[in-house]
Amino acid sequence: MLALHRLAGNRFLLSFLLAFFLIYSIAVFYLYHACHRDPSSVFWQPEKALQLSYSAFRKEQARRFTDQAERFEQVKWDNSTAPQLCIGIGSVSRHGFSYLRETLGSLLEGLDDLERRRIYITVFHAHTNQSQHEDSGAMWLHNIADSLPAYPSDDQLIDTIRALESDKSYSAHARKQKIDYSVLLGECAKVRPAYTLTLEDDVIALDGWYHRTLFALQTTVRKTRELGSDHFLYLRIFYDSRLLGWNSEEWPYYLCYSLLVIVGNLTLALSLRRYLPAARQAITVELVVVICGICTPMAILLFFAAGRSCMIPKQQGVNLMQMYGCCGQGLVIPQRQITDRLLPLFRDTQDSRAAVDTFLEDYANENDELRWAITPSLIQHVGGKSSHGVGDQANGRITSDMPFNYDFERNDPVQLAQEHLAYIDELERHFGNTSSRYI
Repeated sequence: MLALHRLAGNRFLLSFLLAFFLIYSIAVFYLYHACHRDPSSVFWQPEKALQLSYSAFRKEQARRFTDQAERFEQVKWDNSTAPQLCIGIGSVSRHGFSYLRETLGSLLEGLDDLERRRIYITVFHAHTNQSQHEDSGAMWLHNIADSLPAYPSDDQLIDTIRALESDKSYSAHARKQKIDYSVLLGECAKVRPAYTLTLEDDVIALDGWYHRTLFALQTTVRKTRELGSDHFLYLRIFYDSRLLGWNSEEWPYYLCYSLLVIVGNLTLALSLRRYLPAARQAITVELVVVICGICTPMAILLFFAAGRSCMIPKQQGVNLMQMYGCCGQGLVIPQRQITDRLLPLFRDTQDSRAAVDTFLEDYANENDELRWAITPSLIQHVGGKSSHGVGDQANGRITSDMPFNYDFERNDPVQLAQEHLAYIDELERHFGNTSSRYI
């Protein structure tokens, strides 16, 4: 009561507190709108954050592209030279749902012929009876893909896969997935690309993903050499925003930094009182207590409540991501890694404990492999109905418990199209005006 009485009698201190709470309220209002896409924020609004805005735009473009591919064969890889990139997509039936058409359409829509001829695309319907897949035999797929492989003609292997297909357990899924990846990686290895991009069949690519990937790979190679290494495991072109929040195992760091802020404010205030006599009258002991005991802790709490991605967004460009890199939607892997290590690993392993993404991370941790990621992400995960029994199996809706990159939906289609057009103009100046125009 005595403290409240003294506070009421100190007009300056009361005015300071009122001003602080006004500014604090404005900050809360601003962060409520600015941080609604951050799943680690108390202001997160999943009904808004999960809306497919840019992805919906790209889906429509993808449908128009594949509608055209239904009638005409599209430009494919120019087999006179090894491709710069092999894209391997494994796809299984989702019992009435298929995202494959939109995935491939978004990858190819807008690509100039020069770009497309440097890419090899293989699509693997991962069934012993491929007619089970919704897109099996589709003309648009035949006119788009460079190859449509099947399982090897090995009776023992086919019997194993059939047994795994009939077993709906997670361990069976994990085991079969590695066999499927060995087929995809082996198919890409046949054309000897510089890099292989493994994609899941339920993603949407942004306009200009290809040239951004090439530039990111140049940066990745340079940064890898700067770290004293001559190889890296992969470049991630998608990561899950849900895993980039405040991590519980890092709480000692958060506590330490918070205490440093409070101690810093206290040290500054006491130093001003001691060394600037003119400030002593304004910076009273009561004011110091209010600043360090009320205002600073409230500001720190708001900082953490706003969410990590909102307050400390990832630096754009290529950065190491040795932890929290989920999931396997899009990984660009140097071909040397595939030929020397990953392809034999996937072919020989009997592991049924972990799915491919976890299996690959375990391998990377055991071998101290460098893993890079590009920000912003170049693809989005849109598959609400999983291929192995999770997610919204009934309606295929996007839900908050599935991998999702919330910043992807903020892409500006006009800006991306202009950037892509500028790159194509540069290509044409370099190779000559021999390709069709990008529209």
